[in-house]
Amino acid sequence: MPDAHPKIPATPADFERMNGEWIEPYNPETAPAGLQYALYDTKARGPGTQGNYWYALPDGYEDDANKSKTYPTLIWLHGGTAQGSQGAPAVDLYRTAMAAGLMPPTIIILPQALPVGWYINSIDGKFPIEDIMIYDLIPHLDATFRTNGVRGLEGFSMGGYGAAHLGLKFSELFAGVSSIGPAILPSLANEPRERVWDTFRGDQSYYDQNHPTFLLKEKADVLRNSGLRLRLLSGGDDTRLAEAIEVLSKLMDEVGVQHYRRDIAGAGHDFELILNGLGSDAAGFWKDAFSR
Repeated sequence: MPDAHPKIPATPADFERMNGEWIEPYNPETAPAGLQYALYDTKARGPGTQGNYWYALPDGYEDDANKSKTYPTLIWLHGGTAQGSQGAPAVDLYRTAMAAGLMPPTIIILPQALPVGWYINSIDGKFPIEDIMIYDLIPHLDATFRTNGVRGLEGFSMGGYGAAHLGLKFSELFAGVSSIGPAILPSLANEPRERVWDTFRGDQSYYDQNHPTFLLKEKADVLRNSGLRLRLLSGGDDTRLAEAIEVLSKLMDEVGVQHYRRDIAGAGHDFELILNGLGSDAAGFWKDAFSR
């Protein structure tokens, strides 16, 4: 199973390789149990291009008795230098919650995005990840599965940044947004150059205008009246990100945007420890969001 906090590769060649990882390789011997694998067209990148995602259908989805039933969708965004399958432990946790009646039956999707792509469109247009997620992946999911138009978005670390960015910018598309240990440091200088160069090209203003704090201020009026459920989670021992996450939480309070905030004692930058530390609230958040 992929590490919840993978080590950063040491060489430029590793990052150059990751810039082409639009598809996570499938290996039946190492594929996460309970997940299925699929490809989809990424029209935002141009003709003939594809990406992939892993998915888990709720129990009973394929039963004849449920063939007309529709379901909410939860899209789970992986962290930096990781791949879509990183979210497999979260799938296990939520499927266990579904079986216990703590969460409605839900289609869970783990898309592969570039391991250092930040879930936005790169400043030079070379890596249009935001457009792929919003304009390629979501329509594909709605056309492929029996979705009901109710969506959740969750991510960890870089994926936590992505969940906040996409969820705030496109709030009308989601019922709930959950950011786990989001990598939302205030300055490009706070991140190693190799993590951010290909997306931002050193442009702090572009970083600022895509940052969740900017989007929160810009869309505060919309968000206050949207009904969107927001969750901001962190590990108590995650000293690198703790201050930035708390700043975002306080800003939400200042602009009157309600949100669920938890800092899990004894957890570092580890989404499994954070989610498990929530107890029944881990899935209860989605039960509330999907019932709106």
